[in-house]
Amino acid sequence: MPLIGEQSASVAVPVARQRRPRRSTVRHGQASCADYGCARAECRQAALRARRRRDEDRARGLSARVPPHAAARWAVRLREWGMSAQDIADRAGLSVTLVRRVLRTPAHDATAPDIARTSADAILGIPLPHRRTPGAPGLTDSAEASWLLADLARAGWPATTLAHRLDVNPRTVAEVRDKRPRLRLDLALRIRRLHRDLINLNPAGYGIHPTDIARTRAAAARRMAATAT
Repeated sequence: MPLIGEQSASVAVPVARQRRPRRSTVRHGQASCADYGCARAECRQAALRARRRRDEDRARGLSARVPPHAAARWAVRLREWGMSAQDIADRAGLSVTLVRRVLRTPAHDATAPDIARTSADAILGIPLPHRRTPGAPGLTDSAEASWLLADLARAGWPATTLAHRLDVNPRTVAEVRDKRPRLRLDLALRIRRLHRDLINLNPAGYGIHPTDIARTRAAAARRMAATAT
């Protein structure tokens, strides 16, 4: 069986379509993307680095898989400092599904499944944010935050800009706006403040390209029409 790096692009694309889950959050540049058959150089290189790391660990007598508890404790601390599961996944180069599973790991559950040593090291290697996001405990319904984000989209503010100002991943903005039923209370409060600060401003006056403004407004209008029907 040929190695991932030996597959041609003409062969890799159909394989990726067959093997990749429909809702996969794995992105280009991650080793997992090459595992799905992607032939991009950045994905093959990430897979090669991961394979070399595993070989080095085996040569040192280290297991390729380790208990998830240390990574889980650190992931929980990162989340307490304002990072979402998607933020952690992006920084670690892992799928958000794996990060969410690690976050759900009970503290003293000896039966919790092991994770790859490279995945644990990637999570443990994420530094704490420079400044802690002011926290508010608990979860809240997303209805108000969803409406506020949709209102900002109708005003032309792209999700990437909102995510930067909220210090979260753009996917988090889209999920809260479109489908996430609940969110952390501190994020809901930040969204409320952001809406208050931006809703009466013209995005064009803050470096947003007119094309991006028009595209954001058109997408918001399509979502509204789809919801109405």
